[in-house]
Amino acid sequence: MGIDTIRQIDRLDSVVGGRFKLTALLQRRIQEVVKGSPRLIEGKTPLRSALAEIEAGKIEMLEGEKPAEE
Repeated sequence: MGIDTIRQIDRLDSVVGGRFKLTALLQRRIQEVVKGSPRLIEGKTPLRSALAEIEAGKIEMLEGEKPAEE
């Protein structure tokens, strides 16, 4: 993970409402992509795609929504 990705995570941390919410949202989206959901924004990895999707405002964690579960 490069410094640009770390800076992006720091920016999104405040946008989403905290590191825990950001982590939960990333986890859920990455699981969706791995299971076959189409990427809304192409990236080299599911993580980079999910980060770009959050930054673009294409996905968000809804109030009361639970983190992804197995």
